[in-house]
Amino acid sequence: KIIISAVILAIVIWGGVKLFGTKNEKTNEPIKIGAVLALTGNNASYGQSTKKGMDLAIEELNKGGKNINIVYEDDKSSNDGVVSAFQKILTIDKVPVALGFVSSGGVLAASSVANSSKVVLLSTLASADEIKDAGDYVFRIKESSAMHGKEMAKYAKNVLGFNKVALYYANAANGISYANSFKKEFINVGGNIVFDGKYIEKSNDFRSDLLKIKAVGPEAIYIAGVAPDMAQILVQANELGVKTIWLASSGAESPKLIEIAKSIAEGLIFTTPAFNPNQANDLVQKFTEAYKQKYNELPDFIVANGYDGIMVIYDVMEKYGYDSEKIKNGLYATKNHHGVGGTFSFDEFGEVQKPVMFKVVKNGQFVKLEE
Repeated sequence: KIIISAVILAIVIWGGVKLFGTKNEKTNEPIKIGAVLALTGNNASYGQSTKKGMDLAIEELNKGGKNINIVYEDDKSSNDGVVSAFQKILTIDKVPVALGFVSSGGVLAASSVANSSKVVLLSTLASADEIKDAGDYVFRIKESSAMHGKEMAKYAKNVLGFNKVALYYANAANGISYANSFKKEFINVGGNIVFDGKYIEKSNDFRSDLLKIKAVGPEAIYIAGVAPDMAQILVQANELGVKTIWLASSGAESPKLIEIAKSIAEGLIFTTPAFNPNQANDLVQKFTEAYKQKYNELPDFIVANGYDGIMVIYDVMEKYGYDSEKIKNGLYATKNHHGVGGTFSFDEFGEVQKPVMFKVVKNGQFVKLEE
C-alpha cells in the first residue's frame, strides 16, 4: 500500500506540475513581450527595421505552435518618449521584459525604470559605453561603440595613412561614445585630431561648423550619430566645397542616408556589426530567405538583432520561466547563443562581444569594404 500510495502521489505531483506550469500552459493565453521602438521621428528607420526582424521571429515561433504576443510602443525618437512608452507597457500590459530601445540615450533614460521596477530591458541596437553600468536589469545584444571607434581609428591611421582627422559627432550618448573611443585610439597610434566638435541632433544647419572644419583641412572627417543627420552633414559639406574622406559610425547603415544624400554619400566608409546575409551558414540562410520572402529585400544587422532579441528571450523563457527575475538570471546564464547576427554570450554586465567589419557606400548600396 505504501508503494502504491507513493506511485499515486508521484502521478499526482507530475500531473500537478503539468497542470500548474506556465501561464501559457494553464490558460493558453498569449505570452506578452514588450517592445519600445522609434517608429516615428529621427530614429524611425532603425526602429522600423528592428520591428521587421521582431515580427519575423514572432511569426516563426507562433507557426511552430507557440502563443506569443508582442506589444509595441512608439518612443517617437526621444528619451522622454522612451521612458513614457516603457512605463506604459509596464503598467498596462505588465510585461516581464521589453526589447528594442534603439538609442543609447533612451536606454540610459529608461534604465532607472527597469531597475526600480525589476523588469528586464534588452536593447538590440544601443552601443554607448555607459550602458555597461546601467544596472542589473539592463542588457544589450549590440557590441559597445568603443570597439567601433577603436577599429576605425586604427584603419584611418594604419591602412589609409591619415594623420589629420576631424571629429564631428552628435551631442548624445551614442555619438560621444564613438568619438571618444576614436579619439583615444587615433592619438595612441600617432594621429592628430584637428577638430573636435559636437552637433545637435535633428539640426537643420551644420554649415558654421563645417566651415571651421574646412579651414583646418583634415584628411578625413569621422562623423558619429544617426543617418538623417549624417546625410544632411554630407549634403551641406558638399555645398560648401569640403573635400575630404568621410568615415562614420554604424548609424550610417540606413536607407535614410542614401535617400537624403544620394550620390554624395558615395565612398563613405563605416564600421558595422559583422553580419553577412549571404554567408554560408544554415541558420543565416534560412533567416535571410524567410526575410526576403516576407519583405522582398535583404536583411541588415539591425533586422538581425531584432530577430535575435526575440529568439534569445524566448529561449530563456522556455528554459527558466515567464518571470522577470528568471529572465534576468537566464540571460546572465546565456552562453554561446547562436543568433543570425552572430554567436554571443552575456557577461556580468549584460554585455556581449561581437566582431565588427568595414563597409562602404558604393553605387547607392552598403557593401563590404574590400581592403
